[in-house]
Amino acid sequence: MNAKPDPYDMSCPVPREHHRTVQMAHGGGGRLMRDLIEGLLLPRFRAAGQVADAAPPHDSAVLDVFGTRVAFTTDSFVVSPLFFPGGDIGKLSVCGTVNDLAMAGARPLALSCGLILEEGTPLETLERVVASMKRTADECGVAIVTGDTKVVDRGKADAIFINTAGIGIVPPGIEISPARVAPGDRVLVSGDLGRHGIAIMSVREGLQFDGAPASDCAPLAGLVSALTALGSKLHCLRDLTRGGLAAALIEIADHGR
Repeated sequence: MNAKPDPYDMSCPVPREHHRTVQMAHGGGGRLMRDLIEGLLLPRFRAAGQVADAAPPHDSAVLDVFGTRVAFTTDSFVVSPLFFPGGDIGKLSVCGTVNDLAMAGARPLALSCGLILEEGTPLETLERVVASMKRTADECGVAIVTGDTKVVDRGKADAIFINTAGIGIVPPGIEISPARVAPGDRVLVSGDLGRHGIAIMSVREGLQFDGAPASDCAPLAGLVSALTALGSKLHCLRDLTRGGLAAALIEIADHGR
C-alpha cells in the first residue's frame, strides 16, 4: 500500500532530498523553504532549554517584556521590477512588515530599514523608493526609526534590496496564533487571490491583459483591528506570501495535528 502523499511535495517540483546547495525553491514558500527553516535554522537559533515546537511558526514572534506583549518581526524584500502597477518595493517593504505584526493582533509602533544598494543604481530611483516607504509608513501610523545602508559591487545585487523589521504591542485579551486553529474553523480571505503576483509578472514578462491588474499591496492593520472585535472567535491570521493560500493552510494544519 502506497504511503499517503505529502501535500507540500505538490508545491515544488524539485526533489528536496537531492540537494545540498541552496535552490531558488528554498525561497518559494513551500516544502523546501519549510525544510530549510525547521531543519537547518531553527535548531541552531533555538534558545538553550527552549522546547522544540513550543509554539507553531507565525508571522511575528510575541515576547513578554515586563508584562507587555511585544510583537517582533523582520522581512526582506527583493522584487523585479522595482515599480509595478499598484506599488513598488518601498511600499511593499513597509506593508509586508506592518502586516506581519498585524497577523499577531499587534498595533504597529516602529520599523527599521536596511538597504542593500547595487553600485550604479540611479539616486532618483532610490529617492522614489524611499519616498514611497515614507508615505506608506505615514499611512500606517508608524515611524522608521533606525536603519543601515550597504553598497555592493555592480552585478552583485538587483538595484535595491530592502530589509525591514518592526515592533508592535499586542493588546490585552488578543490571542491570535496557529495554535488556536481547530477543525471546523472557517477560512476567510480579504480579497481575490494572486492579484499581487500577476501584477508583477505582467510587467516582468510583458504580458498584456484587458484591464491590467494592479497589486493589492496594502497595510492591513486597520482591517485586523476591526476583526479583533470578534474576540476569541478569531483564531489565526496569516499574511499570504510566495507559497500562497495552499502552502499557508497546509503549514497551519500540519502544526495543528
